[in-house]
Amino acid sequence: MRCGVLLCLTFIGIHLCLFLFDIGDPTAFIRGDRASERLDHVNQLLAARPSEVSSIVLNSGVPGDFLQHWALYAIGGRKLVILCQIGLELVTIMLIYLFVVRVSASAKIATVAAMMIILMPGSLLNPHLLVTETWFVAFLVAGTICVCLSVGPSREVLSQARLFIGFACLGLASFIRPQGLLIPLSLATLLATCIPSARRTAPLAALLSYAIFPISWMTLRFLLVGDFGLGPSNADLQTNLALRADRILSLPLDSTGRLGLLPFLQLAADHPRSLLNTFYTDAFNLILNPGANHLFGNYLGLGETPDGFSWLKTRDQFGIAGVIAELLRRNGTLVALFAVWTVIHAVVLFGVGRAGVMISQAGRRTPMWMWIMIIVIATTLLSAFAAGLVRWNLRSGVEPLLAVLAAYGLLSERPQAQLTVRGKAGDLH
Repeated sequence: MRCGVLLCLTFIGIHLCLFLFDIGDPTAFIRGDRASERLDHVNQLLAARPSEVSSIVLNSGVPGDFLQHWALYAIGGRKLVILCQIGLELVTIMLIYLFVVRVSASAKIATVAAMMIILMPGSLLNPHLLVTETWFVAFLVAGTICVCLSVGPSREVLSQARLFIGFACLGLASFIRPQGLLIPLSLATLLATCIPSARRTAPLAALLSYAIFPISWMTLRFLLVGDFGLGPSNADLQTNLALRADRILSLPLDSTGRLGLLPFLQLAADHPRSLLNTFYTDAFNLILNPGANHLFGNYLGLGETPDGFSWLKTRDQFGIAGVIAELLRRNGTLVALFAVWTVIHAVVLFGVGRAGVMISQAGRRTPMWMWIMIIVIATTLLSAFAAGLVRWNLRSGVEPLLAVLAAYGLLSERPQAQLTVRGKAGDLH
């Protein structure tokens, strides 16, 4: 309990300082991915007449991309949005802490996992921006934990209620960001394959998740708009295919605009090496970029760049070495902070790698909740490549889960021994 209190106080102290920075620099709020576009949606809804709201919502893409921000903005403006997102991030961290304490009986492992999350750039940055990552992370983590706790050490379903609640949360995560759409399918496949008693329950739980989103939303749009889809936006599949096509052809971004699947496949077949190079640089960025440049250079303004300069272009043309050389040339303070957070990121990656080795050695003795986390992590990261431009923050959704595996990898010797049953089924420790 003492460790949990200290973690909360540490988190609150850090984000109080960042909140004071937000008050002094209101423009920091829109230094996130597509934040300006999201603010336009919010302002449009705030200015709309009641009769116009439904039409705007139904024709602005995935509703979870802006609806919650609009509701909070209408009540208390930018500051309320930030405060609610800080609170949501704190809840997420405490859920992880309590979960790890429960399955490991080790406050040490739980504290290390939670501290890693607190120091991750995504956790420091996203609550203070007009982005959806904090909301996506909260539902994804809550859903994953519920599914983990629904399964016992003997690979049986202990609680159908927890299983269905977990999949419902995953449906809400997809409502926020479609990056989570494949997770219920992947998890249902895992559970139905590995747990005989879940062969009927898991598909039903996945169906519930997809009924929450996207089926209900697509049906509503079909009935009211006549279009059975998620809705047009600047982040839909055609836009992302066009972004990747621009990168394949070394064109300025947004040159193509929108591109269908078949024309993209033809382009990819004509330029296989360029396509693979974009995927390679995206994978490198997604996995190895610590995110410190966005946090300190962009959000906090320590690395202002001149008009027309593009880190993406630098990365694609000169690789990570070119990015590092440019950073050294521009700002020593930023480089020092980047180095510190690179070390933190390296420790997390080392812990995850060590956990992977331990899990592979343990085989079937590995607790089912670890396999569930691995499936959620892998599915989320692979889904990120549907984006035409894969940024490091597309891993934000699973960073808390990566921190759990990293803490186990660093501090635990036998992951298969970390989950036992005490007393009645359902008492997991």
